[in-house]
Amino acid sequence: MTKSGKQGMSYCALLVRDQAPDRYLATLFAPGDAREALFALYAFDHEIGKVRHVVSQTMAGLIRLQWWREALDAIAADRPPAQPVAEALHRALGDLAITRAGLEAAIDARERELEDPPLPTLAALEQRLEATSGGITLAALEILDSTGSAALEAGRRVGLTVGLADLLRTLDLDLRHGRLLLPAAELARHGIALEPLPEADPSLAPVVATIAERGLAHLAAARAHRQAVPAAALAALLPGTLAGAYLRRLRRTGDFRSAALARRPALAPLTLLWRRATGRF
Repeated sequence: MTKSGKQGMSYCALLVRDQAPDRYLATLFAPGDAREALFALYAFDHEIGKVRHVVSQTMAGLIRLQWWREALDAIAADRPPAQPVAEALHRALGDLAITRAGLEAAIDARERELEDPPLPTLAALEQRLEATSGGITLAALEILDSTGSAALEAGRRVGLTVGLADLLRTLDLDLRHGRLLLPAAELARHGIALEPLPEADPSLAPVVATIAERGLAHLAAARAHRQAVPAAALAALLPGTLAGAYLRRLRRTGDFRSAALARRPALAPLTLLWRRATGRF
């Protein structure tokens, strides 16, 4: 039975609304019969993405992620575990035939976040994000039956935009948990040592601005494919619009600690409505 909350919303819809509001708003523009599958996908992404913030020891995080890997096996065998997101994945995505490889790659990448030292370069960071936010965006396009080459390339780029924005949104939280996911080369370029762990202070602002600029470059590259992207794909790509607004503010200020920067703009729903109506993202 679907676990739901107020207004009859599903468990996953409520979770995504609270934890990934950009994706929640974008999903409202998807066809009705695709929304629950998208909410299940994004709820799964939240579940594996939050692991590094809720464990104090690497092994505990690896055990949580292994649980999700086994849950995918159980879903494929038509025996989903009694966990609301896993049950929703089973209902929405069936045997996961088209998305399972991407979900497993996302789990692998989240494991590396726990185990590996800071990545050496921005390119290496983006390679990891290809498997997390990038893979989730491509899976969303599959759900929307939009797998043409233009849509997939736009999705790959939007995934990187969203991934870099999310990395900066959680930078303060990561530092408080003793983790630093910013690339070592960018830190060194601005004279910031890896040890001891940098403080969450303005000294990181130039690195933050550089990463924000890179995310915006990916968004511009995604938009270059706009004319060839079908309207059906837009719900998977619209999160890039709101991520871009956040990155533009960060590029200007570098102040990742500002609560105001992390908040979704008040006019975000109207922005997405206009973008959807004009076939843009």
